[in-house]
Amino acid sequence: MSLMFMLFALLGSIVVLAAGSLALRRVVAYLNDRLVVEEATAPRVEPEQHVGGYVPAPRGQEDLPHSLRTRVHDLVALGRDEEAVRMVRERLGADEVRARRIVAALGGDGTGSRRALEP
Repeated sequence: MSLMFMLFALLGSIVVLAAGSLALRRVVAYLNDRLVVEEATAPRVEPEQHVGGYVPAPRGQEDLPHSLRTRVHDLVALGRDEEAVRMVRERLGADEVRARRIVAALGGDGTGSRRALEP
């Protein structure tokens, strides 16, 4: 009698596990179908737009050390914009465009043209 009861309990547990597995597969399939539909109807994000992830903020003139900012400002005042751009590039490891933008924010035009000193 006890052997029959153990066999009945074993078969019952196998049926319960099979039913749970079937239910889980159906739920996962439903969620995958729903996800595919949501992706198809979601607005498309262009690759140029940054969404999530780590994107470093661009540095501006306020991120320059005080001594470098003073030296660059003096060079701009003397009309030596190219030298100021080169100094910013070397010290910050910036590219040409960003260095010119920083020099322009400090009062130079970033093109290296000589300007007359204002009285």
